[in-house]
Amino acid sequence: MKSLLSITLSTAISLAPTLAIAQPNFQYPQPNKQGDYTSIFSKFQNGKQSPHLVWGVITNKLNCRAQAGENYRVVRSLFKGDNINIVGTPKIYRDKRGKPWLYVAKEGSAEDVKIRCFVRANTQFIKPIPYSIS
Repeated sequence: MKSLLSITLSTAISLAPTLAIAQPNFQYPQPNKQGDYTSIFSKFQNGKQSPHLVWGVITNKLNCRAQAGENYRVVRSLFKGDNINIVGTPKIYRDKRGKPWLYVAKEGSAEDVKIRCFVRANTQFIKPIPYSIS
């Protein structure tokens, strides 16, 4: 029993520096007061920025449209828990009313990745999620 406790304790101590390194040293894209994401850039402590490419659907159902705008055809529906990736040029697209949209593809099968469409860049619908480049 003593050796099990010793092994557990030494494992925890050896992992502590790794866990500290795994904490994000950057700030995810921040929404404005209306919940709109006006930038897709994560900001690092050293002042550099990088486009945040992976987002998660947080609403029960999200329409993904052919163009940036509420009046365009729905290409597919996305659901809570789906991960979406920004495709094409990573940027915010604006509709006629100035609302922000992202051009995305759902993570998943080869078929999922082929279907590309626009989602509203707002905290009611999506949020940036952690990811790593492997």
